[in-house]
Amino acid sequence: MKKKIAIEFGKKLAEKRKEKDILQKDLSQQCGFSLNYIGIVERGEKSISLEKVYVIAAILECSVHDLIPDEKAILLEVE
Repeated sequence: MKKKIAIEFGKKLAEKRKEKDILQKDLSQQCGFSLNYIGIVERGEKSISLEKVYVIAAILECSVHDLIPDEKAILLEVE
């Protein structure tokens, strides 16, 4: 389940970033995270801390909720 959440979070992050027309490189610079880290998170290879979610949401000018995967979809995958 943990991996599924990371993958779905990464998809939502990439979607929101592209929606805002921001490159990974630009997001990484604005957040103070490495470009490699942003890529890893978007691919779902690593879970992200809640603190970093808040930083990214602020940069993307969206709510944290906009980046969090739908819990029903996550739970359906597990059952």
